[in-house]
Amino acid sequence: MLRPRALTSLLSQANTDGVQSTFLFKQDGTLLAHASAPSCNGEPRVMSAIASNIWAIYDKSGRASLSEDSLEMLLLDCEEGRLVLVPVNRVLLAVLGGQGVGAGMLRAKGEALARILEEPLSQAGVS
Repeated sequence: MLRPRALTSLLSQANTDGVQSTFLFKQDGTLLAHASAPSCNGEPRVMSAIASNIWAIYDKSGRASLSEDSLEMLLLDCEEGRLVLVPVNRVLLAVLGGQGVGAGMLRAKGEALARILEEPLSQAGVS
């Protein structure tokens, strides 16, 4: 079983060096946990729903046009910053940073969190 406080604490550790928010949500957009810096003004449930829809579109398009099995990561430049989406088991991890945060930094933080969350999420059977 996942402990909500421990999960939120883990996600908040990535919120440094310009990273504003980290989210963990199901493929359908249902928010499981999030940690946001006080300066972040987005609604977590709305952001996770939008991110899951973007993921689904790119995943479906990639399989159809590129003959790929699955999408491994998605990095987006947005109007107010950058977003990286990484699948972890059957859920998605999103890391949102400001405009000044490098794509490599976001990718590294997303991959590191995904590695840490892989085993606990597989044991919890989150789907």
